Order: sequence, then structure tokens, then C-alpha cells
Amino acid sequence: MDLYASISKESKQSGLIREFRIMSLNLYCGIRLLAFRRNAIEKITVSYDQFFLLLGFYALMAVVVSYAVTSSAVFDLSGLGYLGVKLLIALIMSFVFAKLTGNQGDLLKILVITYCVLPFFYLISFTLLIFLPETFLAAGYILFIAWALAVCFYIALQLLEGNKPKAVLITLLWLSASYPLANLSFSFWNEGYDDGGELAAYTDDARYDVNQEYVYYNQYRLLNNALDPVKPGIAGVNDLFFVGFGADSTQDVFMREIDHVRRVVNERLGTSGRSVALVNNLKTLDSTPLASSTNLRIALKHIGSKMNRDEDVIFLYLTSHGSMNHELAVEMWPLDLNYIRPVDIKTYLDDADIRWRIILVSACYSGGFIKALQDEHSLILTAAASDKTSFGCANENEYTYFGEALFKNMENKPYQFVEHFVQAMEKIKQRELHENLIPSEPQLFIGKLMKEKLKLLEQDIATAMVSQDQPN
Repeated sequence: MDLYASISKESKQSGLIREFRIMSLNLYCGIRLLAFRRNAIEKITVSYDQFFLLLGFYALMAVVVSYAVTSSAVFDLSGLGYLGVKLLIALIMSFVFAKLTGNQGDLLKILVITYCVLPFFYLISFTLLIFLPETFLAAGYILFIAWALAVCFYIALQLLEGNKPKAVLITLLWLSASYPLANLSFSFWNEGYDDGGELAAYTDDARYDVNQEYVYYNQYRLLNNALDPVKPGIAGVNDLFFVGFGADSTQDVFMREIDHVRRVVNERLGTSGRSVALVNNLKTLDSTPLASSTNLRIALKHIGSKMNRDEDVIFLYLTSHGSMNHELAVEMWPLDLNYIRPVDIKTYLDDADIRWRIILVSACYSGGFIKALQDEHSLILTAAASDKTSFGCANENEYTYFGEALFKNMENKPYQFVEHFVQAMEKIKQRELHENLIPSEPQLFIGKLMKEKLKLLEQDIATAMVSQDQPN
């Protein structure tokens, strides 16, 4: 006879409601433990039902919270892998703890206590820490880790009846076991983008015609065609060299923006004969070098050899999608290309022996590039703060909001970099306010030595433009 089937439906429902109520009380006890309140552990109800309910609550919170903080969220099952690894670590730690106490029943007890507090650690790390201003971000994470370890020690100390050496051992084991996950984001969502329907066009038969081997081997020819015409700087003149990097082929706006920006910079800032474009797009595979990490390194190395290190300035314009962990998307399906990190750009510029740098990054979260790139010889402008998104990444657009504010309808007057950049930042701010968008908060950094260098560069650009306008 099925005894469970003989239980009334009402009894089953009341039992389930009771378990949820107990889970709520357990979570409340978890909050009390985070505040180092006494007698919280004794009030936690330990059972297999509670363990699985708390585990489910933790996973559900991760799904909801990570969705709320992810722009244009696209579901990603990889979050299950992180959840599984976290559970495995908790099982191992609970096993070790039970061995230390000599009571196998403590294994389940530690698991339940762990999942009473983990949801709140997750909530704090995903809703508070990631939105801290960049100035306080490192300090915030250090304080958070110190607090989490103190909670772990406090729990272990109570369960081990005040045995401090064993409590320290448990805390250090938990730290060492969790360290490999420290730089991974527990999220069930990836950032998607509002492509306005262009992705359907991108996924047509054209992409299946891409001969990957031919594309890779063709880069040598395309790079030679792009780099060989680059003229060296003129001795005694502060020359400007331009490199444009449009890295995401899923939207044509990045290709168009690089084309427009390069044309404007050639015409208005005198980079004609000293400019190179790298682009990822199906339309340019046979004519333009890929915007890949390797090609960017090669291009900067070659241009660096043409520049006078003490006089000339690089103008590097990067446009693509950006991620919350401050990487620049590099997409050219079906090719598998490496994303660009701030440290990569710095390394390439250093290796190319390029001292004077003007770097513009048009991407979400691009403010996160500044810390790695800043020095006394650099001017850096980003489309957004390190924790903010930027706008205008639609397939039909000619520019992103950032690129449009900077380079569309430029006034016909002597160019002053800082003044023009500040005006563009204000234009973006006013446009976002008008469209009721969350402010992107573009970031500007100017190195001390770069301030004086810009005056010399602007004078030489103005002189070159006057000479160019005069009839022969």
C-alpha cells in the first residue's frame, strides 16, 4: 500500500507550506549569523528537505539577480556549472568539518548553515559591490572578503565549541577552496544586444561561405596593403597617426563608425597617409584587415616604427561592445578571435615604443580601461563609466552616440582636443536626458605631461591644415 498516497492533499500542502516557513526562519537565522548574533545557529532547522529548499532558493536568487543586472540578458546554462562547483566545495568542506568534530551528522548541518548565508553573500556582491565607484571598488571587495571570512570563522568557532585553531583551519580551507572561483561571475545570463533585426541578416547563408583558412592567410596581404603606405613622421613636427579598430561584426555600426571617424580625422586632423583601419565585418573581409588582437599588435608595432617617439602621437579609436569585466568584444563569426583587455592595449603600445597616446574607447563599461592605460603621456576618453552602458549600438546607425557627438558635424575651426572632448561629453549627457536613458557617464583622463603636448600638437595640426588649404 502507498502510504504517501493515503495522506490527504491538504496535509501534503500544509507540510510543504510548513517547510517553506521553516526555510524563511532559517534564512532569517542566516542574516543573524552575518551580523554575528548569538544563538542563531541553535535555531536553524537541519533536514534534507531544508537543504534542498535552500539550495533551490540560492539558485533561484542567482537567476533573478543576475538577470536584473545584465543588459539585454540572454540565458546561459553555464551558471549551472558554477552552482555545481560551489556545491562540491560545500560538500568537501562539510565532510572535513564532520571529520574534525567526529560527528557525521554535522555534514548535513554545515550544508544547511552554508546555504542559509550564501544567498545573502551573493545578493551583496551582485547588487552592491559591482556598482561601487571605481575608486572604492578594490577597497569594497577587500572589506567584503574580510567580512565573509570573519563570518566563516564565527560559525566554525561556535560549532567547534570555541576551538580557535580548528576554526582558523576551517576558515583557511574554505578560502583556499573558494579562491579559484573568485574571478568568475556566477550568472545565468550573458549580455545580449538589441540588434534591431540585423542578426537575422547576419545569420544568413553568407557567413557559411566564409573560408576561414583563406581569411587567416589573407591577413598578411591585407596588412601589407594597409601598412606599407603609412608615411613616417616629419622631423621637428608633432604628427598625428590614426588607428581605428571596429571589432564586432554582428552590427554594421562599428564598421561605419570606423570609416567615418577615419575620414574625419584624415580631413580635419591631418592623418591622411598616416591612418589605418582594422574592421570585422563580412562586407570587408577581402578589403580590410581583421580587427583582431594580433593585427592590432602588428599595426601598432609598424606604426611605432614610423613615428618619432619624442614628437609624434597615436590616435587609437576602438569601438565595439564592452563587458562588465572590462573586455572589448572581438567578433567575426565563424572565426574564433580573442577579446581585447586593457592590459593588452597597454602592452602593444609599450612594445611598439609609442610614448604619446590619445585613446578613445566607444563601448559599454569602457571606463574600466582607464586604470590600466593611464600615464603622464596619455589622453583617454571612454564612452561610459566602468559600471555603465553606452548607447547607439544599432545596426542601422552610422555612429554610436559617443562617435556621433565627437565626429559628426564638426565645426570648421582649429581643433582643441580637451575642449572638443568635454563638449562631446555634454552633448551625450543632454541626449541621454532627453531620451530618458540611464546616464553613461563618459570618462576623461589627461596625463600631466600630455596637457602641454596637446598644445604643441594642436599648433602643428592647425599649421598643416592651413598649408593644405592654400592653393599651390
